[in-house]
Amino acid sequence: MSSQKMFPSSIHWKSTKRNQRQPDQEKKEEQAKTEKENAVVDKAVENATMEIPEAMIDTQVENMVDDFARRIQSQGLSMEQYMQFTGATVDSLKEQMKPQAVKRIESRLVLEKVAEAENIQISDEKLDEELAKMAEMYKMELDKFKELVGEYEKEQMKKDLAVQEAVTLMADSAKEA
Repeated sequence: MSSQKMFPSSIHWKSTKRNQRQPDQEKKEEQAKTEKENAVVDKAVENATMEIPEAMIDTQVENMVDDFARRIQSQGLSMEQYMQFTGATVDSLKEQMKPQAVKRIESRLVLEKVAEAENIQISDEKLDEELAKMAEMYKMELDKFKELVGEYEKEQMKKDLAVQEAVTLMADSAKEA
């Protein structure tokens, strides 16, 4: 009698075992992928020329300061306490964040142009998949979640997904080059 007939699950176990990845390995691969994507986007931004209105930069800086304030508050620290501890001011914080704000805007504008040039369109099905993931994350029924998400937010999500696909496209093209 062959071992395959005696232990039919052994083949399945081996193939499953071979396909399992260690969490550390997955993290390393994800980090490597992210680094490659960042490098490709940085190179594209470096090769682009654009003028960014000061108002756009100011808005991005404000958003970044608000995000920062929310993050430190979630750790039990108010913005005022942070300022006292670090000796920073809102203006110094804004000045510190300005280069990153410019970089984010440049990256977004370049990626939106790539998505447009490559005619990347996000289907309603793809949007529904993303909405389902978000509903699950917030532990809500999909229909209820969809009711909360307005048309503007859905369009923004489509733009975000198109930008992410542009990043993937650029990174994959860089591999082939």
